[in-house]
Amino acid sequence: MNIKTAYTRLLVQDLEACFHFYRDTMGFEVVMDERRDGYAEFAVANMRLALFRREEMAGIIHTTEMPADAKSQDRVVLIFTVSDLDEICEKLKHEGTVFASEPMKNANFDLKIAYIRDPDGNLIGLFENLA
Repeated sequence: MNIKTAYTRLLVQDLEACFHFYRDTMGFEVVMDERRDGYAEFAVANMRLALFRREEMAGIIHTTEMPADAKSQDRVVLIFTVSDLDEICEKLKHEGTVFASEPMKNANFDLKIAYIRDPDGNLIGLFENLA
């Protein structure tokens, strides 16, 4: 598999407060400010840290009926860039990997993404740029 890290995404309840904390308190450089759409991204040394509204992720992976404080309401998603999402997903299915969401296109960011869980239940996003 040809896998590279992309960024760490924190699923947050109060996007505004978290945005100001990472920008103002921590001094992280803002590289994408799409707070109206529920997203922001920072450059931190040689990595990226993204903020995403927790309830929007719950909608994507269909866990909105669960309490926000339940273990099933994810707070962090590890995101990895892949070269061929369909091929990797087939391999992962063959190996019995648990999928939180099948591969889907995201027209807003011109990418295709699938969400899986590690054996401990942590959420992982695998995405392929379509552009």
